[in-house]
Amino acid sequence: MALNTSQPIQNLEPGKRTKITLRSVLLGTATAIALNIYCNYTGMVLIAGALVKSQLPMSVLLPFVTWIGINLILKIVWPKMALSGTELLVIYSMSWISGVITASGWAIYWAPIISSPTYYASPENQWSAVLFDVLPWQMMPQTSEEIIRPFYEGLPPDGNIPWLAWLTPLYWWTSVSIALVIAGFCISVIFQKQWEEHERLTFPLATFPLALTEGFDSPDRIPAIFRNRVFWIGFWVVFGVYVWNTGGYFATGLPPIGIYDSVQVADKSIPLADQFPPVFLRILPLVIGLTYLCNLEILFSIWIFRLLAILKEGLMTRVGFTVGYTGQQAQAQDILTLESHGALVFLALWSIWIARGHLKRVWQSVKTGTNLKEGVISYRVALLALALSTLYVIGWLYALGLSLPLVLFQVALIYIAFFTVTKYTAASGFSYLFPIAIKGGPVLESITGTASLTRQDFVALGLANSYAFFGNFRIPAWPAIPHHLKWFSHIKKQRGWLFWIIFLAFASGLLASFLFVIYLGYEYAGQNLGLAGFQGANVNTYNKIVSAILNTDRTVFDPAKAGIWILGGLQAGLLALLSTRFAWWPLHPLGLAFQINQGTRYYAFCIFLTYISKLLILRFGGIPLYQRARPFFFGLVVGYVVGVGMASIVDYIWFPDEAHWTHGW
Repeated sequence: MALNTSQPIQNLEPGKRTKITLRSVLLGTATAIALNIYCNYTGMVLIAGALVKSQLPMSVLLPFVTWIGINLILKIVWPKMALSGTELLVIYSMSWISGVITASGWAIYWAPIISSPTYYASPENQWSAVLFDVLPWQMMPQTSEEIIRPFYEGLPPDGNIPWLAWLTPLYWWTSVSIALVIAGFCISVIFQKQWEEHERLTFPLATFPLALTEGFDSPDRIPAIFRNRVFWIGFWVVFGVYVWNTGGYFATGLPPIGIYDSVQVADKSIPLADQFPPVFLRILPLVIGLTYLCNLEILFSIWIFRLLAILKEGLMTRVGFTVGYTGQQAQAQDILTLESHGALVFLALWSIWIARGHLKRVWQSVKTGTNLKEGVISYRVALLALALSTLYVIGWLYALGLSLPLVLFQVALIYIAFFTVTKYTAASGFSYLFPIAIKGGPVLESITGTASLTRQDFVALGLANSYAFFGNFRIPAWPAIPHHLKWFSHIKKQRGWLFWIIFLAFASGLLASFLFVIYLGYEYAGQNLGLAGFQGANVNTYNKIVSAILNTDRTVFDPAKAGIWILGGLQAGLLALLSTRFAWWPLHPLGLAFQINQGTRYYAFCIFLTYISKLLILRFGGIPLYQRARPFFFGLVVGYVVGVGMASIVDYIWFPDEAHWTHGW
């Protein structure tokens, strides 16, 4: 355990690269639009895959690897038209900024949730009696039958899509989303120097595309990684399985190799004991390949704390251990959620504390006006834009119907969750880090209680914490932004482009995705479309709100639950103290904060495999072998992406009506 790779092995600076070009921005915008349309169609119409399952989803990796392939061909047949490494990174960055919006990431939920009250209200579910007088109708599409019913049942033969009826909600939900992206950008600008120079985060997810593009700017113009045998070994370890399985589409007698399958993740699990959560054995090359550059202590913490969480949850369930007042007790999963969320909040506060020296210099720069040109934008502009965008988010949530104290708590919880996930995604390369309790609403209600909430509070909290509001546990744009700033930190004369690239990518992807989902609803009848947005999530959002309002057993502030939440923060604080005082200490508080989320549930075994592999490589070969082995792990990633892409193309050509599931959990 003494070997640690906490310091970056290789300088991530791209070195001498070409400038950002208008061509690359236009191609990035086109890619952002195309991937949002493609992923929505694949998931909702073909039902052949869910391509948005992480903070760096397949919806981003597929077009990037496609562009790499196109560029390699251009180098051979038309060298003058080939893209530079910087241009490829622009396309990749814009794809990532918009790639979490599509399908299961967000778009599939937005339109169904805000349109459901009109279509699904009935005497049985009591929506009209309980909700209709407090719903924020100004943020929803027009409620006439002619507008909503065809969205779920399909347009008549001579009907036209009523686009104008969706303009008002599109404005409201788009504007607050852009405000949140601006806030995320400003926070990244403020902390970027701290993360890169002082904490020296390893940015594994930034290293991967650099390795695939850096050769396009060298004299031979071909990335060295594609001439590396170790890379191709990793590639064929994964891609070979997809070649075999795709051949089985035609030769049905071929037994499939299911090592990377994700159709039923539950089938890849083993139970430990009765009432204990299972141990999932899902093997995903994306996780193994991209977390190879993660620190050993973080890798160890992720899988060991997940194992401990399984034991804690099982033991508490078996003995019937609960916490809280009678009638509002927290069960095993709720206890772990409170503990984890307390640790998550500590990670956010700890990140601010260890950056206090840097933040002091930032504040001095704001006050004195010095070093105004140090970052992408000056710290003065960043702080002002952060304040204004946050005020808009506060005002938007207040207009949604939430009382001002709850608005402030809700915004604080959202920022804490997004900030922590953003930082530690950059630190670990584990793109399946999801915020505990998502936007924080469940924790807020659990600790403070619901006795004082009005019907309007319930509705506003329900919508603010629904998947219609800025995604779900996959966070749009925020995790991508620090990597975007890292890749283009060498750009001096075009710094102003960096924000507008983010804005253009996000806005174009969001509009393309939202408008295409509206089109699909009217064209194919929304109730026939696949994925959860039209198949339960929309109705469940309002059923939960109604149940909470009609529940006569309201909860009150619970000191015991608050104690569990504080205990989680204290445990994380102790782990942080030990890790800073003792170099040999193997546990990072990140593992505790994410012990119960979906990503660590499914992929703790993958993290374990990465940890063991990296530990053995460092133990027997040291840093030189660690560096030589890196192309193998990147080959696993590319092999998986190309395999999924190949299987999808085969389905589109030969099996459009019976598509095979290619990627999901």
